[in-house]
Amino acid sequence: MRLLHELDVSNNRLSGGFPQHILCLPNVKYVDLRFNELRGPVPPALFDKPLDAVFLNDNAFDFELPDSLGNSPASVLVLANLRLRGCIPRSVGRMAGTLAELVALNSGLRSCLPQELGWLRELTVLDLSSNQLQGMLPESMAGMHSLQQLHVARNELWGHVPEGVCALPALRNFTYSYNYFCSEPSRCLDVRHVDDRQNCIAARPDQRPADQCLAFLHRPPVRCDDSGCFAPPPPHY
Repeated sequence: MRLLHELDVSNNRLSGGFPQHILCLPNVKYVDLRFNELRGPVPPALFDKPLDAVFLNDNAFDFELPDSLGNSPASVLVLANLRLRGCIPRSVGRMAGTLAELVALNSGLRSCLPQELGWLRELTVLDLSSNQLQGMLPESMAGMHSLQQLHVARNELWGHVPEGVCALPALRNFTYSYNYFCSEPSRCLDVRHVDDRQNCIAARPDQRPADQCLAFLHRPPVRCDDSGCFAPPPPHY
């Protein structure tokens, strides 16, 4: 199978563990395993392969994103609806020259967002919604000049929405509803499609009740995982 460039076994009922033979395919560039019943860990060596697109979404894979993630030259990485654990590794910054789409919604992430996420200058789509992400949006994300869609709704993010993010020249869709942000620059409301509902932003409609915001404010600091991702206490509203 040395001539195989694309492996697409999506939308079947494949079960069992990750197909290890993929690691032995020397010329494969496209791996699509989505919408199956595969489970267990994904080998870190997958991200060492010269793949252009990786679709692992909608399986029962259960693993922690490895540091080798940053070795991947992929332009598209879809990890949605999995059972991920731990941090988004800082090594993600090494994908700055290639990664265009990163989708990891509803994947069980509990980490804080690393500053290195903002190094992804070629990224056009970032969807981290419906996880348990904590802490603040990194100020470094103001450097993501290609970003068109940013979705971080339904997490536990807090603090101030960085003005530099709302000023990104290509940004057309920014959803950060159902978090605990306490303020947003007026510039955010100029984004074509923006959703800031159910936060703790004064003078904005459809926000969380004050008692929910206060209860969140008084939570203790949270260590995101054993790798040392750390969220300091929420700011005073």
